[in-house]
Amino acid sequence: MFGFDATPVIMFLLLGILPLVINGFLAKSRGKSVGLMLFLTIIFSWIVTLILAFLPKVEIKGELR
Repeated sequence: MFGFDATPVIMFLLLGILPLVINGFLAKSRGKSVGLMLFLTIIFSWIVTLILAFLPKVEIKGELR
């Protein structure tokens, strides 16, 4: 509509921004360096997400759940 195609915007969000957001939370919960994981996400994208998803969570002593 009006000559605007939303496909590139949606692809940028799915392939660029979404892995960064997800991996930030995953890296923190897995006890990994968030900065390093975000840098690796820029290079390897969803592959880092899969690796982080299969790592076990780190339990923090004294944390209430």
